Amino acid sequence: MQSAVKRWTMLAVIGLFFFMVIVDGSIVAIAIPDIARDLAITTGATTLIISSYLITICASLLLFGQIGDQFGRSRVFKWGTLIFLVGSFLAGSGGSLSIVLLGRFVQGIGASMTMANSYALVTDIFPPEQLGRAFGIEGIFISLGALAGPGLGGLILVQLPWNYIFWINLPLGLLCLIAEVTVFPKSQQRSSSKIDWLGAASLALATSALYLATMQLRYWWVMILLMVIFSYIFWRVESKIAVPLLDFKIFRYQLFSQSLLVAFLSFIVAYFFTILAPLYLQLVLQYSPGVTGLLLMVTPIVSLVASPLAGYISDRYDQRLEMTIGMAILVVAQLSLAFATARFEPTYFIFNSVLIAVGTALFGTPNNVIVMQAVPNKMRGLAGATNSLVREFGLVLGTTLSTLIFYRLLSLFSQRQVDTALGMARPILLKAQRGTYLVALLLLSVALFILIWHRKKELTSDGNR
Repeated sequence: MQSAVKRWTMLAVIGLFFFMVIVDGSIVAIAIPDIARDLAITTGATTLIISSYLITICASLLLFGQIGDQFGRSRVFKWGTLIFLVGSFLAGSGGSLSIVLLGRFVQGIGASMTMANSYALVTDIFPPEQLGRAFGIEGIFISLGALAGPGLGGLILVQLPWNYIFWINLPLGLLCLIAEVTVFPKSQQRSSSKIDWLGAASLALATSALYLATMQLRYWWVMILLMVIFSYIFWRVESKIAVPLLDFKIFRYQLFSQSLLVAFLSFIVAYFFTILAPLYLQLVLQYSPGVTGLLLMVTPIVSLVASPLAGYISDRYDQRLEMTIGMAILVVAQLSLAFATARFEPTYFIFNSVLIAVGTALFGTPNNVIVMQAVPNKMRGLAGATNSLVREFGLVLGTTLSTLIFYRLLSLFSQRQVDTALGMARPILLKAQRGTYLVALLLLSVALFILIWHRKKELTSDGNR
């Protein structure tokens, strides 16, 4: 076990890099109008810059989790940091959509290498009685990254071109890399197990096929069929191989599976707000990128207080109850967002941003602790990688679903095919936003029902003993 100072220093480095990795999944959202104009593409097409990054992470997370287990988590984390920085430079250098997408792919590989091993690193270096606080602090960085991206991007765009939303990673990432080389423990020796390349390839193909099926392609049903085929191949491979990427036995732990399911639903909904909020502020309320950036910083600022408080509560009180309360707050926030009328602004937007920050902290922190502690120690690496995979896959679906629903509703209400929000009338934008948030509300309501049902079942079981 590491010394206390070294443990918390490592956590700070992991958290800071986690912040950058997650920021890059959402920071593009506020720059969508600027990138669309500069690259002469539609606002709908710019979502590829977000989703390509996320889908790359999804497709390779379990692979790098296994590589981390065999070659050393610290070593893989350091190499991931370096590759992420190279991708950040490429993405910011792009003068065309193809170059930007190449940079995002490289970024995604580096991000996947770090994310696949971060939860396991934290669980390895902290004793069980401190995990709540450790994940609470890491939750600050995760929440800030997920929620601060658009706000930080807006502040950058006030003074600099959109390229700098990627280049801002370079100085921070270099500091992290230096700290990792200095503080992180040396990696363990390589094990004799083989890497499950066939499983990795079939998972990547299945994930990519599912993503392509959500892109309104003419032959989307072919993509669904391919997704089913590659998923079956993945399942067959993992069932037979000695050291699988994903040991399906982990899902036999009911608490792990249930916590992962409700987290998955919450991750899907998280990107509805990430995609729609910048469009609402800039196109409906006509705020500048600078003002938009400031308003989008409300949620991460509140998270600075809410996340450690949630971690404190998680270590001392009923984690399942805390999760349920947090999810209930998120449901209220989605209901409120669905009925936004552009009146009483920006007060109304700030109120909803606070609700999202508090709800996310109260739900996410105890959920992470439960997920990591619901399985035996030997499966924690897999649990951490699976948790990250579910989060990123949820964010991919959130990006594609919110975009798909929003632009389909824009087309319906404007009575013509629409693939850009630029130039659309305010009433149409508001109606399309309302319909999209109502879908998010439905998903979170399902998650809340699951939590309440399982808690009631648990209390009934305890009462009968």
